[in-house]
This record gives sequence, structure tokens and C-alpha cells, in this order.
Amino acid sequence: MNHYQYIPIREITCTQGEGPLLHLQYFLTCLDRGNKADTLYGIRVRKYTEDQTLAEESDTPPISYSEAFVRQLLQHLIHNAVTPMCLLEVLDELISAA
Repeated sequence: MNHYQYIPIREITCTQGEGPLLHLQYFLTCLDRGNKADTLYGIRVRKYTEDQTLAEESDTPPISYSEAFVRQLLQHLIHNAVTPMCLLEVLDELISAA
């Protein structure tokens, strides 16, 4: 039976130009398919408004069996404050370049 687990990795608050503050949360997603060797990893990003209302959320499909590889991708996303709207496009570029 497939079961998703969401592991919080980091939460950041930053500004986007002269606009309002961005509150972003990054998660490692784990699709448990029965045993550790079959676990697939992906990413979830959430964006909140200043009053902590969920504004956007995006999940990737499972990316890799390598947790380390997906955590490396997450660090790049966090460093660049990638929002849910840009998540899939940025990941496509990162994975294509790897």
C-alpha cells in the first residue's frame, strides 16, 4: 500500500522585490511502497500570505529513489527561495543540467 510522508525541511521568510513578505515551507516527500528500498522521494513547497493563510502549494511527482539527491535539489530551491508556482520549471532545469 502506498503511503506519503511529508518531512519538514526548512521554513523561510523573504521579500520579493518591493512586494509583501513571502513565507515559504519546504518538505521532502516520501512515497513508502512497502520497504525502504522502494521508497521514492519528491518535494512539496507551500507559500503563505502575511496572515499565514495558505496561498499556493505544489508537489512534484516522485523524483528519485535517492534521498540524498532530492535533499540536494531541496537545498538549491531553498537557497533561491523558489515558490510553488516555479517549482516544476526550476526542477526541470536542475535535473536536465545534472
